Amino acid sequence: RDRDVTGVQTCALPIYDYTLLQDYHMRRMGQIIKQVQGNRDMTTIGWQEVWFNNQAADPDMIVHIWILEELAEQLANVTEAGYKTLLGSCWYLDQISWGVDWHKYYKCDPHDFDGTPEQKALVLGGGPNMWAEMVDATNIIPRLWPRAAVPAERLWSAVHVNSTEEAGPRLEEHRCRLLRRGYNAQPPNGAGFCLGET
Repeated sequence: RDRDVTGVQTCALPIYDYTLLQDYHMRRMGQIIKQVQGNRDMTTIGWQEVWFNNQAADPDMIVHIWILEELAEQLANVTEAGYKTLLGSCWYLDQISWGVDWHKYYKCDPHDFDGTPEQKALVLGGGPNMWAEMVDATNIIPRLWPRAAVPAERLWSAVHVNSTEEAGPRLEEHRCRLLRRGYNAQPPNGAGFCLGET
């Protein structure tokens, strides 16, 4: 080990294992964040593999769950260990499917896992994700909108607000609002129209 110009310990030996490299990276980032943080109230957010590989050096770290498989089990495990969490894995807006695809986003509930009320209180919320492999400046706005409004409504509404049938007209109205403001928002429910649309 050596020290770099920031005074943080660096690793002088080669690392041949991915999890060891990730562990080193997260611990180093934690040290740098502590230096930058000073007396300010700041919190680290780390992707879930940091926690699953037992690399969450900061017990106050927020674990961002982004992998879709075994979602309920992941939420239960992270919160049982006492970590706060954010959910993103059920709202991948870059994944386009045939027809009306926002219903699956609307049905996702971050509290839909076996856990105590204390565990569920550790779920701070969530938000949509957009991977950039098939997205650029030509299609990011229509791919995001109005679909990004779906997790927003679910996360900011009471738990009983969960009907896709009732949400459909609201999403259409929001799309029209976006079009009037100059955004190329795609139709959420198939062909439709907006009053005043040219």
